[in-house]
Amino acid sequence: MSAPRRIDVHHHAIVPKIAALMRENGARFTLPWSLESTLEVMQAHGIARAVVSNPIPGDLFTDARQASAFTRRANEAVAELAADHPGRFGLLAALPMPFLDEALDHLRFVYDELAADGVVLVPHAGSHYLGDELFEPLLAELDRRHAVVLVHPMTLPGGPVEAAPPVLADFLLDTTRGAIGLIRSGALERYPHISFVLAHGGGFLPYAAERIEVLGEAFYGIEPARLRAALRRFYYDTALVGASALTLLLAVAGPERILFGTDWCAAPAEPVASCAQALGTLPEAARRPIERDNALRLFGATAGADAAVARKEPIAG
Repeated sequence: MSAPRRIDVHHHAIVPKIAALMRENGARFTLPWSLESTLEVMQAHGIARAVVSNPIPGDLFTDARQASAFTRRANEAVAELAADHPGRFGLLAALPMPFLDEALDHLRFVYDELAADGVVLVPHAGSHYLGDELFEPLLAELDRRHAVVLVHPMTLPGGPVEAAPPVLADFLLDTTRGAIGLIRSGALERYPHISFVLAHGGGFLPYAAERIEVLGEAFYGIEPARLRAALRRFYYDTALVGASALTLLLAVAGPERILFGTDWCAAPAEPVASCAQALGTLPEAARRPIERDNALRLFGATAGADAAVARKEPIAG
């Protein structure tokens, strides 16, 4: 097997300190995780570096201080994992939204103290979606820092319905709502220095693009050219994106806007493997930027150095 070279931008790690923290706060279930199984998955799929994100629902806490303390300890635990395994793991830090002051304070902490690679945002806080006025000060600061932002879904506002488990449909809609909110509000134009990565291939966005183009202009004043620019402005990860969805995503976004992702450990090993195999069928000219080069461009020299350390090889320019 060739040396690992992929950079996984959609990767979760419920390390023991986070699992204990969740139980302290009343969680009845945590995702199973072990370092051994994680390294096995990384080796099996040629992953040199995994950038860890653990999104926190905006309605998990009603107290700002409790939300801030939980988020800080969770991010610190991932930073410790990265420090203990140089080159293997990065951090997309969670923020304690909807508590804006605490989120801004925490943003400074994760960048200046934890050297985060970027942040993970849930598309909504209560009924407020990305693009809403609530998020404006946070987006302004993220823009100033030229941040990478993974838009990661959660259960829709109002909660799930029994007929359709959230992971089968609601998560994809949540991401799509966040993307549409950013487009309609003009946030993509106001904050050109934020690199938004839409989880799971953009949810329903690529599939619904033509519908949004037609109805968006007729009812909401979204010019077709503006929508097409937005579709090429976003990045999209391949977590749980199978072969047919990957074909559509390539047609909508092109390989230069797609990033490799697995959704481990939220996704079991089998779907992680099948989606990685679908990516492996692409021609090298399309596969190489998705697996590695686009992430290097987003995360800069640190990602390249870390990946080279993980492979124990010289760092190429």
